[in-house]
Amino acid sequence: MQVLPKETLIFRSRFLQTVREILSRNEFLEVDTPTLKPIVGMEPYLDPFEVKSPSGREKGYLITSPEYSLKQMMAKGLSRIFELAHTYRSGEMGSFYHTKEFLMLELYAVEMDEEVLRHFIEKFLRELIFTVGEPKLHNQLSKPGFIRHFTVQSVFLIHLGHGFERENLIPTIIKQKLTSASFEELQTWQYEDLFFLVFLNCIEPKLGEGIVFLYDYPPECAALARIENGVAKRFEIYWDGLELANAFYELNDPIEQRKRFADEQSLRAKLNKEVFPMDEDFLQVLGNRFPDCSGISIGMDRLLMKLMGKQSIGEVSPYWMEL
Repeated sequence: MQVLPKETLIFRSRFLQTVREILSRNEFLEVDTPTLKPIVGMEPYLDPFEVKSPSGREKGYLITSPEYSLKQMMAKGLSRIFELAHTYRSGEMGSFYHTKEFLMLELYAVEMDEEVLRHFIEKFLRELIFTVGEPKLHNQLSKPGFIRHFTVQSVFLIHLGHGFERENLIPTIIKQKLTSASFEELQTWQYEDLFFLVFLNCIEPKLGEGIVFLYDYPPECAALARIENGVAKRFEIYWDGLELANAFYELNDPIEQRKRFADEQSLRAKLNKEVFPMDEDFLQVLGNRFPDCSGISIGMDRLLMKLMGKQSIGEVSPYWMEL
């Protein structure tokens, strides 16, 4: 564990207090959920920490997100909730922006679709910047275009001259020499692998300064979001090209969710990773009184880093350590 400078600890405390004040004023109820669970999320590219008792008879995992637990709470009839949760991801070191343990703000709101939540979070960020952000950020906030909203399709058209369809991605990968794989090999790749190879190399570095909301993702990248009008109703937030947040207009169809979980199990097996059982309690919740709602997870250490004008999470996070 590292001990942060006194001024940073004070700033961090004020930052978290302000987050709670804004959300409380907007009728969000703060809740808390377990960080140690017998079953964790299915995400193929995230690896949880496994925890065992000395005897080996007890086993669990540290959460990579409180998402499933919070959704189970929403099914109890709550309308707006949030948690400032400690989350853990194995392998999240080796850069200025990752730690194995980090603080995540996750919130859910009934009767908010993806668009309504997007504009609520923009107001939330504006208030945070104005209240606790470094003085130079106040000037940037007042400039037109500091906060922008784009569809994913539009940024592909702007920067590559084509959309995110599979038949467009493969030629770009070959032209840009993003991999040594042949055209025939690329034809066998999962769509998500093609999309993110292009996005991370050709789109993300060109998002520019300021805060960018990207919404309406390819349906193959829906994860836990609904698909409407041919796009996944989700958005992500970037600040100066750094990813801060991920949000969904939440899927509430247990049959479709089970299918997506099965696909993720297959992909984990293909990647030679541990295949986790499906969370049947979560699937039951989706089919039983789960409301129409949207949710978002925000990396609080990254957000704090940007508000303080720092260059790495290690400058603002007490969780920065080598294991």
